[in-house]
Amino acid sequence: MKLKTIAFMILAIGLVGCKATNTLYHWGDYNHTLYNYTKEPTDETKKAHMDELKNIITTAAEKNKKVAPGIHYELAMMEAETGNLDVAKAHLAKETELFPESKTAVKLAMREIGSL
Repeated sequence: MKLKTIAFMILAIGLVGCKATNTLYHWGDYNHTLYNYTKEPTDETKKAHMDELKNIITTAAEKNKKVAPGIHYELAMMEAETGNLDVAKAHLAKETELFPESKTAVKLAMREIGSL
């Protein structure tokens, strides 16, 4: 499977409840940047979405909220695509730490990253 496919499959599950204003998780501007990147996949929209994923991670801690499931995973896949394999592996490890149920998906992603 391609890295993007795996990332978007996981995120599709995580998108449930994104519209809620007072949620357990911090979503930031996730919907907007993902929509733009999906609609027009350019280097600019990819960077904007990656920046938003990083912002979500940072801001969640500041707001005492949890990082939403799949955020670290998606960022890991995008980092792997750009060749930042060590950063990708660190995000996958964090995803597993925060959401142990993601272990199987993370294991598959690690295999994909290992073959790059």
